Amino acid sequence: MSEAKEELIIKDRRHWVLEEANEKSRNDSVVEADIERLPTYVQQLQLQAEEHDKKLKEYIAAYKEKMVENDQFRARLEKDVNRRVEQGIGSLMKQIVPVLDNLDLAVASADGAKDAEKMREGLVLIRNSMVNILKNSGVMEVECMGKTFNPAVAEAVASVAVENEDEDNIVIEVLQSGYMLNELLIRPARVKVGKYEKR
Repeated sequence: MSEAKEELIIKDRRHWVLEEANEKSRNDSVVEADIERLPTYVQQLQLQAEEHDKKLKEYIAAYKEKMVENDQFRARLEKDVNRRVEQGIGSLMKQIVPVLDNLDLAVASADGAKDAEKMREGLVLIRNSMVNILKNSGVMEVECMGKTFNPAVAEAVASVAVENEDEDNIVIEVLQSGYMLNELLIRPARVKVGKYEKR
C-alpha cells in the first residue's frame, strides 16, 4: 500500500445549502456587475445631456440668426413699400399740379371776366380733368342716387317723407359725394333717404 495520503473532500449535499450558496454567488456577481455598469450608465446620460445642450445651443443660435435675417428682411420690405408709396404719391401729384395751374388761370381770368357762362365752362373742364385723374388712380365716386340706402358706403344725414312706398329707404338726394379707392371707402356719401309712412 502506498503511504500517500489521500485528501478526502467531503461535499455538503444538503440542497438548501447549495441553493443558498448559489444564490449568494449570483447576487454578489449581479451587485459587482451593477457597480461596474452604474458609472458607465451615468456617464452615458451625462454625455447625452451634454450633446442635447450642444444641440439646443446650436438651435438657439440658428433661431437668433433667422430672427436677425427676418428683421433685416422686414426693414428692407418696409423701406421698399415706403419708396413705392412715395413714388405713387409723386406720380399722382404730378398729374394734379396741372389742374392746380388751370385753377390759377381760371381765378386770374375771373377778375376781368364778364361772361359767367364761359367761366362756368372753364370750371367744368377743370373738374372733369380732376375726375379723370382720380379715375386713372382707381378712385371712383360712390353711386347711390336712386338706389337703396347702403350704410356701408353712405351716411344718412336726413330722412325725407315720401308718398310712394317704392321710395322707402331709397336715396333721394346726395348732399356730398362719396369716393372709393378700389374696394377701400375713402369717404362715405352724405345723403337724404326717403321714408314712407302708412296713413
